[in-house]
Amino acid sequence: MAYQILTHKLPTATLGTNRVITAHQFGLIDQNKKKIYLQAGLHADEWPGFLVLNELVKLLKQADEQQLIQGEIIVVPVANPIGLAQNFHGYIPGRFAFSDGGGNFNRNWPQLGEKIESIIKSEITADLPANVTLVKDALRTEVATLPENTELQGLKKTLLLMSIDADEVIDLHCSGEACMHAYVAQEFEQYFQPLLSRLNTQVALSELDTGAASFDESNVSVWRHLRQHYSHMIPWGARSLTLELRGENDISKEQAKLDANAIFDYLCEREIICQPTRVNVLNKVECFPLDAMDLVKAPSAGIVCYFKEIGESVEEGELIGEIVDPSGDLSNNTYPLISKANGILFARLQRRLVVYGESIAKIAGKEHLAHREIGHLFDD
Repeated sequence: MAYQILTHKLPTATLGTNRVITAHQFGLIDQNKKKIYLQAGLHADEWPGFLVLNELVKLLKQADEQQLIQGEIIVVPVANPIGLAQNFHGYIPGRFAFSDGGGNFNRNWPQLGEKIESIIKSEITADLPANVTLVKDALRTEVATLPENTELQGLKKTLLLMSIDADEVIDLHCSGEACMHAYVAQEFEQYFQPLLSRLNTQVALSELDTGAASFDESNVSVWRHLRQHYSHMIPWGARSLTLELRGENDISKEQAKLDANAIFDYLCEREIICQPTRVNVLNKVECFPLDAMDLVKAPSAGIVCYFKEIGESVEEGELIGEIVDPSGDLSNNTYPLISKANGILFARLQRRLVVYGESIAKIAGKEHLAHREIGHLFDD
């Protein structure tokens, strides 16, 4: 048995506060064996992952007691205590920081590719496994030197210290209202098919350069950078994935157990847990280019009414809903929502009172949309 609960204290932002991040660590640290890192709630208003990872920890504890874990697994069920402290009259916004310049908690994470290259370039050899070890050693050292002069810096440093040397990084999120979907790097579309299939993922958004510098991109961007310069000598040392566990209110013990079992079976398939996987028909999950995703904007403030349901197919030019401005002239107070893509309506805003210009729905398409700019593919 090698299970322990680790607590990481964040820098104290104000007098009398003391926030911590709790991690469940399974298995033994062994650079010759696989390490997988999972977290939930980086956006502190996205809660399905809390329950899923709680159920997964139960399964992992049983596997640990049976000495079935071959490698290291770190699970952080609640990754953002800063965001969870944003409680305003019972509402927790949790997506943006209120200090340190503000900003989305899942944006602008350190991109360490150039720095790591400058450190290791003179030591790269033809020994591929040795090169992976070299890079991971450099990453651990470099992340340990990152500043933690603020609570937010401490949060980012803590999560990166646990994840930066992992072979796989799986970040759990959700949308307002959505079907099961994921954001996956183009290079890993096939690699993560077994997990996406087990989770009955309906849409996988394939990305290369979102421009967001998100948490999962921070973990993998180093390897992408190095492979551009040393492709034949640097294998992928990390692969990452962002899972969107449907909508904010798609939370139940039954669904959490199903998702946890799917992830557990995937860990068995990756042989980090020495146990046969349960029989499962793995269907290929379709990938949609992120630059072909239509972000439907609100053409007016008002009440949104949708004519299409989550998961339904839509066509370019199709009316998917409308916004009603009840304060306007009744003869001209309705604004249509028109799809710019042929694809699937996979996510939309849960709130029905919308603000002019905000993104209120997402449609996964197959063909690049002219108004979607590579490197600027997310609205915060």
